Amino acid sequence: MSKRTLPITSSAALEITAAPPDYSLSISSVNPERPTFLRPSLRRILSWLFTVLAVRLWILVMAAKDISPSQWASVNNATALRHLPPIVHNASMVIQLGGEMGNQLSMISVGLALRRQARYLGIHAQIVLRHQDHSKWMRAREATQTCFIKTKSMDFEAANTEEFSQISKAQTDWLGKNNTFLFIDNESTNEDMDQSLKYWKEVLDRQDRPSVVLKNASMVSVPHLFVNRYIKNEQLDLHFDDIRDFFRFDHERCCKLRASAEEIVLHMRLFLTEMPRRGKCESRRKV
Repeated sequence: MSKRTLPITSSAALEITAAPPDYSLSISSVNPERPTFLRPSLRRILSWLFTVLAVRLWILVMAAKDISPSQWASVNNATALRHLPPIVHNASMVIQLGGEMGNQLSMISVGLALRRQARYLGIHAQIVLRHQDHSKWMRAREATQTCFIKTKSMDFEAANTEEFSQISKAQTDWLGKNNTFLFIDNESTNEDMDQSLKYWKEVLDRQDRPSVVLKNASMVSVPHLFVNRYIKNEQLDLHFDDIRDFFRFDHERCCKLRASAEEIVLHMRLFLTEMPRRGKCESRRKV
């Protein structure tokens, strides 16, 4: 009798051959997202708080030291600007102007820079302009006030008065040789300007300031700071945003012909014809 093999159904075969599911494999194949320490929005908030605290701490440290006005002016952070000292004095800063438009812009820019630096000493400085004797200042004033909106209300003759002469003499008589500390020119270094601002505050704190009887009112105070200086690169870089904001250009009134995007405008100075005396200098001839 032959041996017979019982047939196995497909379901039985599956039941016999099917292996139990490999749960360990299924678990290890899953790659769940790693939990982050902080959400991005929370990290940004904490970063901002840290920056604010760091700036405030820096201000407290600087306030405890003898910091120069130019160093204070290097703080462009809005948080730091909110910690300015209160205004203790209102005083005048007389700006001696040149005769050409570029010179006037440069000298006014120095006044803007020094005004901000004085603010860190508790001084609110009012800029008072004084034009030169040569009549060409008039053409420059017209061009300046035509092109730059915020200069339209400025009086370019405010310190060209007899009253200013009396005030200047009274200040010299009061301070004597120390009055030179309230004079800033092109030879003054950054350290010199810092010392002038500090001395200005010192004499503003004094109680023996002279009173000057004037026939007409004057915008100039005693003591006042006298500035006859062109702005230089370091000071311009430090106060560039303030200066650019002040000299906002009036495109509608000033620009008759505008350069295209692919054009370059060159400003050439012909010293031989514009300035015959200076044009004779060998260095200028080479230029």
